[in-house]
Order: sequence, then C-alpha cells, then structure tokens
Amino acid sequence: MKNRLNFKIVGAGPTGLLLSIALSKFDCDIFLTDQLGKDRLINKDKTYAITHSTRIILSKFGLWQKLEPYLFGFNTLSISDSVISSTSILTTSDLDDDISASQNIGWVVKHSDLMSVFFREMGNHDNIFFITPQKLLHKNKLFDYQFFSTGANSLDKKLFDFVNFKKSYNQSCLTFKVVIRGNCERRAYEIFRKEGPLALLPLEKNLYQVIWTSSTLKSIERLNSDKNLLIDNLSTILPDEFKLDQIIGEFNIFPVSLSLNYPLLHFKKLLFVGDAFHTFHPVGGQGLNTCWRDVNTIFDILNKNIAITKMNMKLFKFRYFSSRILDIIVTMLVTDSLISIFANENFFIFPIRKFSFSLLNNFIFMRKLVLNQMTKSLVFFKIKKLL
Repeated sequence: MKNRLNFKIVGAGPTGLLLSIALSKFDCDIFLTDQLGKDRLINKDKTYAITHSTRIILSKFGLWQKLEPYLFGFNTLSISDSVISSTSILTTSDLDDDISASQNIGWVVKHSDLMSVFFREMGNHDNIFFITPQKLLHKNKLFDYQFFSTGANSLDKKLFDFVNFKKSYNQSCLTFKVVIRGNCERRAYEIFRKEGPLALLPLEKNLYQVIWTSSTLKSIERLNSDKNLLIDNLSTILPDEFKLDQIIGEFNIFPVSLSLNYPLLHFKKLLFVGDAFHTFHPVGGQGLNTCWRDVNTIFDILNKNIAITKMNMKLFKFRYFSSRILDIIVTMLVTDSLISIFANENFFIFPIRKFSFSLLNNFIFMRKLVLNQMTKSLVFFKIKKLL
C-alpha cells in the first residue's frame, strides 16, 4: 500500500476485535469504537463453538496458540432426534485426514477468555486505537473505509442504503451453564426436539453450556421460573448419561432469526461484517465461525492489492459480497433446512428423518459430509492454500 489508510471499525465484539487485528497487518491506522467500555465488553456470560475453519483463520493471524489454553475440545458429537428416537454418534475417526490429527471435532471457549486474549493482542499493535465514539467524533478523522460489526440488531442498518432480508423463526435461545455428574465431559450434543434444538457444549470437566431453543414465550417463561423447577424440566429431556447437579452463572436469552444485509449499487465506502451482515439459526454452532470467515475475506482482498487505489476501495464491498455470498447462502440453507425438517412433529417427513439417521449410522461418507460442512465449510481449502 502506497498511502497510509484510516479504517474505522464500529463494534468491539469478537468480530470487530479480530478485524482490527487482521487489518493491523497493513500500513494503516485502525480506530475501533464501541459504546461499551473494555470491562463490559469482556465480562459477558456467553460461550462459542469453534470449528476447524476458525482454527486455520486464527492460526493465520497468530492467535490460535494464544487462545489454545482457554479452549476445551470435544472429540465426539451426539446428534439425536427425540421425536423419532434416533441417535448418531460422530467421532474424530469421521474427520478428514487433514484435520483428524487435532483429535478434536471442535472446541468451546468462554466469551470472557476470548475477549481477554484479543484485547491483549490488540495491545501489541500500535496502529490500533480503541476509542469512544464521542472522542472519535472530536478527532474529525476522514476514513478510507468504515466497517460495522454492531451485531444482529444493529441500528446502523437503518442509516445506510442496504437491503435487509430477514426471516423470524418466532423462537428464542435460552442459555445457561450446568454442573453435571457423570463421565461425558468431552462430548457435545445436538438434540432435535419438536419445539426447537437443544445444544449442550462442554466447557470443562462436568461443566456444560446449555443452548435451549423454543418459542419466545416459552423461553421467557423458563427464564423467569424457579431454578429447581427448571432443572427438573431439563432433566426429563437430557441424555441418560447426564445427571444434573446445579445451574450456575447468568441466564441469557436472545431471539433467533435468519437475515442477510446486502448492499445496493452505490459506492459508499462502508460495509457490514459478522452478525450485522448475516444471521443464522444457532443449530450447528455456525454463527461466530461464519463471522470470522468474513474477516478472513476482507484481509485476503486487501492483501491481494499491492496498491490500494480509490477505485479499488469503491469496488471493495462488491468484491467482499461476491466472495462471501456462496458460503453464506449455503450456511443459511443448511441451518434452515435442519430446522424445517427436524424441529417439528410433521408426520409426513418422519421417513426423511429416519432415513437421514440410517445414512449417518451406516455410511462413513455421510458422517464425513456432515462433519466437513460443520467444521471446514466451503471456503476451508481456499484458506488452507493461503497459509
């Protein structure tokens, strides 16, 4: 790059932080801004599933080894359908050879640990400036490009000429942590139920994150119920090997939607990244991993341009959108299809559901196909070639 650029990133969540670290590799100044302070950004009781495509991206930016001490890997994945009483267990032997050496299907990380590692890494780059919106406004900076990573409910979407497609599932996810008794600490669970999927992610030995999807009304009712009653209710639908001990930490609830925020044909130098760009149903844990693939694409596009011209930057959003759309559409179709087929009591599609589990249990190529989409994504090989 011939001229030093100024980039503005609005939103200092996991996507905004990774984007600032990625852009710091170039000859530029990055101004990262958020209404919340650092402590409030870090101290949130959330959990993320990490896939192999994300492992490659984080390694690319020198973050994997720094984050690894805070990750908890799982080596088996149980997929079950409670309506038709079918279960399939996927293991590391079902992974492709190029990723099986890790001995993990995926990893789980706490939000606070992830954000702490990212903020420490930001401190190693003198061209990243974390600043409040008010102070940044007083600087009167002219920005070569602005990135908005302000989340699924971003108000910024209404301020710019982007078209927002959205499908509401009329569902919400209730999340909380549970302490269990038993010996199942390295297995993750995806349980399809008529009201929505229930995911269980291992955080450490005998500690699991529960992501419980149901109607918004039911989720609110459970949020406000007595903890002992909630444990009794949850115990009736968990696998037999789970013995619930207690609920710990905070309860969180968030709505579930499918959305895509795409640009009109104008040359404004701004774009949306991560959940502000797209959202999916949380089934399969694709959310944050897809957001970070957005960041990887932004880096790759800029990295290919030895000299960034004004025309290059004007066309930047269209190159970004065209590079990302296939991965996003496929993820939308897969997650939406899983909900449409497996999260209901439609008698007419029971044969499809039973046949799906029969394929999973009897054919290794089907198990590999499922794990490839979940852990590597369509862009995995492109990322791999760049390392």
